[in-house]
Amino acid sequence: MHFISGNQIQLLRSGIEYFPALEHAIDHAQHDIYIQTYIYEADEIGTRIGNAMINAVNRGVSVYLLIDGFGSKTLPKPYIESLESAGVNVMVYRQKISPWTFKKNRLRRLHQKVAVIDGIVAFVGGINIIDDHNVPHQTAPRIDYAVRVQGALLPTISNNVKKLWQRLAWLHFHSKPVLTPDTHAPVHSTKESIKAAFVTRDNILHRRDIEAAYLKAIHSAKHEIMIANAYFIPGRRFRKALISAAKRGVKVKLLLQGRKEYFLMFATHAFYHVFLKNGIEIYEYR
Repeated sequence: MHFISGNQIQLLRSGIEYFPALEHAIDHAQHDIYIQTYIYEADEIGTRIGNAMINAVNRGVSVYLLIDGFGSKTLPKPYIESLESAGVNVMVYRQKISPWTFKKNRLRRLHQKVAVIDGIVAFVGGINIIDDHNVPHQTAPRIDYAVRVQGALLPTISNNVKKLWQRLAWLHFHSKPVLTPDTHAPVHSTKESIKAAFVTRDNILHRRDIEAAYLKAIHSAKHEIMIANAYFIPGRRFRKALISAAKRGVKVKLLLQGRKEYFLMFATHAFYHVFLKNGIEIYEYR
């Protein structure tokens, strides 16, 4: 993991801030757009983003949309075909999977939510392309984040996204773009210079990079560790790292899912006793 200075990073809270920013970037694209998402729904948000991509194609922009075959399994085939007929390059990661299979690789999904526009602005985070604020019977809070990135880190993000498309295009016998270096230089902010690194997990070449980054940060923490996560089933090394940090005087706080309709919550509860015994604070949002 390599940190690079010279970046401008804006935190975007939930789709209320994220989707207008993404749509604005798509509307101003001049060269190419790459979007990767686990879930894509043809709801109000998905339709807006889809229309923005189609409008970009009509301006001569090359658009590449990569979605996960399981996370986006309810996306209607006619909608995908409408995007493709309009000129959007759509690829589905591991589309066919039997519900009866017990193979380990059935769980290897594309969970990345990344968008790169013209190689000069990127969006990275946990927000899928779905209007989940309008889900019936949903109760607050609904917390999710993304960041808008400009600056020196863009070539790294752009190169990663383009290479992933190339690798999957080869596996899927899909037409693929010719990779060329971004001729438009990344924007360097004169207002601030934030050090940042881009870490990904694509279940191909980078399966444990994010875990390694977390462990490195936990091991080097001196004062406080705060983790907010809806699905928290940490492995042995991760648990040991948190407990070790708490024992050396670091304040460790976990903000976790507390709603009982999420069955994974019960698996998380199995770790509560050992965490609490070692001084780790646990909070649940419901």
